[in-house]
Amino acid sequence: MGKLDGKVAIVTGGASGIGKETVRQFVAEGARVYIGDLDSEGIAAVVSEFGHNQVDGMVVDIRDETAVAKMVEGAVRRFGRLDIAFNNAGVGSFSPIQNYALDDFKRVVDICLTGTFLCIKHESKHLIAAGHGGSIINIASLNAMQATEGFAAYCSAKAGVAMLTKVAALELGRHKIRVNAIGPGLIHTPATTLFKTMEAVYQGFIDNSPMGRAGEPEDVAKLGVYLASDDSSLMTGQTLYIDGGQSLKKYPELFAAFGVE
Repeated sequence: MGKLDGKVAIVTGGASGIGKETVRQFVAEGARVYIGDLDSEGIAAVVSEFGHNQVDGMVVDIRDETAVAKMVEGAVRRFGRLDIAFNNAGVGSFSPIQNYALDDFKRVVDICLTGTFLCIKHESKHLIAAGHGGSIINIASLNAMQATEGFAAYCSAKAGVAMLTKVAALELGRHKIRVNAIGPGLIHTPATTLFKTMEAVYQGFIDNSPMGRAGEPEDVAKLGVYLASDDSSLMTGQTLYIDGGQSLKKYPELFAAFGVE
């Protein structure tokens, strides 16, 4: 018997990386999963891998409120209910503050923070109407609390996700809806490939991790299962950092690595 038997989950950014592994873990624990992602081919590949009876999805830009609402409606229409939301879609960019293009800054904030807000808004609206509670899990980052050179937009947006999680938990607890966040450190995904190709930067991550390694998508997905399941029934409003202890030390100096003065 799985920890998520009979449950239905939405996973944004579910076509690759942490999101795809979370789909795998949720399905393994008995859930049916609806993916929201910009990658139509990636969605199709995940559906093919796990079967249409367990996984479905749609192309969605989480900056588009109408599309987000349709995603939630699509999940409920396809699988009959909604119990869990794993709001994972995000993006980053790199620039010194004095050169940061406004459009680039806004894009990161709009996807990471405003997009997460829109997902919470429409997921919670349905969960409240259904009346059976639920679990909303937002992906924040180690950068929600650890400042990083060149990451002004990403750090600010992810810190916003951590606080948004607290406010949502405060408001939605009366409806038996729990809201928590996960703050990953360096995880081996397609989005972090660049760091691995830069030996000095990558080694900096490892040297600043008491556990001596980067993480894998499975590490984050298993924590997602815990937060989605009844095992965490008293937990809400928390951001759980899964970073190998890197937050106890420091982030690599990226300006030096990229030649920024």
